[in-house]
Amino acid sequence: MDFAYHPSLKKTLKECQEWLTYPSSQAMPERYSSHLQEWMAAEERPARMRGNPVDDLGHYYGIAACDAYKRKCTADLARLLRWAVAFRALDLRRSGMFSEQYPGDGDWPSEFSDSMKAASVLTLSEWALGRICVERFIQMAEKDQRVNQPPATRRINHSTHDVFLIDLFAQAFDLTTSFRPCRPLIEPYQQLLDAWHTEDESIFRSAMQAAADFHISRAKASTGRTFYEFNYDIDRLFPAELLAVQALRRRDGLPAFEAGHLLVDGPGP
Repeated sequence: MDFAYHPSLKKTLKECQEWLTYPSSQAMPERYSSHLQEWMAAEERPARMRGNPVDDLGHYYGIAACDAYKRKCTADLARLLRWAVAFRALDLRRSGMFSEQYPGDGDWPSEFSDSMKAASVLTLSEWALGRICVERFIQMAEKDQRVNQPPATRRINHSTHDVFLIDLFAQAFDLTTSFRPCRPLIEPYQQLLDAWHTEDESIFRSAMQAAADFHISRAKASTGRTFYEFNYDIDRLFPAELLAVQALRRRDGLPAFEAGHLLVDGPGP
């Protein structure tokens, strides 16, 4: 496996390594697992668990997977990345369940992150679980459009990778959706959406490179005033919206073109 990574990720990987050395971080897996087990073992299960240990565990193992990549440890990377994807997928399905239970409540989905949780499953070619996650995310996006009015109050309010992935998911799994974005999809992702199934290598590489450049430009830690698409470390290092395209092309027997961009071809599948 090639452990190269885009230069813009150097700081992120260093921060992941440092974060894992804190005693409070090292105690997280045991603490959050205990909270989850406590909730599952209750004779009369509370409606809500303490905090959100599923999301917390996904976050921890995502950072640990990034650190394993930096350390070039294939065994740790494979194990930790699968755990991160599994917990993130479980958290997405949990949110989808609550969203379905409360059809008039507009609290879901989580912009920028829920779509990446679904896409991450596809990068591992977990097609059955991936379809479930894809359908849950699209259902939440459709409810967001229906419930949150006027459009400015919608949870998915930016036409970047969330909108791209809804269209990609619908095409890839032959799903019909009523979702319509607040504004047109931005050009880099529209270009990739039009080209993801092409057999023309130059067209595909051009589209992937433009989308990868956009991804890098928005791979930053969000602040109290500004929210960036790729806030989470795992989403910065493993661009799931782009790696999912590669995985779907393999599934469909299309040529295995490289993107010609280190963000995708470095930690690629």
